[in-house]
Amino acid sequence: MLADSHAHLDEPELRPDQEEVVNRAREAGVGLIINIGIGLQNSHQVVETAHRYHEVFAAVGVHPHAVAALTARDLEALAPVALDERVVAIGEIGLDFYRRRSPEEEQRYWFRQFLEWAVSLKKAVVVHTREATADTLQILRDYSSRLVGGVMHCFSGSLEEAYHFLDLGFYLSFSGVLTYPPAEPLRQVARQLPLDRVLMETDCPYLAPQPWRGKRNEPAYVTATAQTLAKLHGLSLEEVAHRTYGNTLSAFNLVGKGQPGKDNIRDNLLVSSLKSI
Repeated sequence: MLADSHAHLDEPELRPDQEEVVNRAREAGVGLIINIGIGLQNSHQVVETAHRYHEVFAAVGVHPHAVAALTARDLEALAPVALDERVVAIGEIGLDFYRRRSPEEEQRYWFRQFLEWAVSLKKAVVVHTREATADTLQILRDYSSRLVGGVMHCFSGSLEEAYHFLDLGFYLSFSGVLTYPPAEPLRQVARQLPLDRVLMETDCPYLAPQPWRGKRNEPAYVTATAQTLAKLHGLSLEEVAHRTYGNTLSAFNLVGKGQPGKDNIRDNLLVSSLKSI
């Protein structure tokens, strides 16, 4: 069973045929999808989607590109959504100094506000960082002792940076970028990391892995990233799928938690899967 730790099922590219996208994921063996919010309206949508599909859970937050327009009242309005039983994390939050669509100081301020929120709600965080590693680490170090967990989304940094985030207790999530021919330095980093701290993601509809590069991405395609990771660690696809699935359960505190409106069969499967690692 595979897990996609970071998908955007409610982006306009995927919403028209969302049910077919989820069905294709099931057929490909993807049994868990974390659907990530990137804005106020979108965060409501990802929660609604999580209630429609038993393998989908949600994270709510505002991408750093969009924080310049945020107000304290916006955060108050989003608070009830974050309490929903299908919400397992606060995210996508963080810093992006590459495009700078929001001023850097605004990004830092709201990153801290969302981290405070995650601490108070006892939820994991999903962190975006681009051209802002030093600032991201500095801020996360201020909160690491109080956070219940976290994931560095679409990790593409150096081995040194990887271990800085691992030291803070974070998981590192690899996207389809890992499969791109020019990404050999990233593959060398992934090869040296402990597999029990690694997740896989699609970031769909973006960053489709090499077989579908340039096309719309979707959760079923996480298999290609899993195959690359398996080759790097000299393991079977089944073993890598099994272990990263268990890591995703742990990262989002899903071990031992049943799903609303469902029986305990799937819950028992999730726990058994992790215990057998």
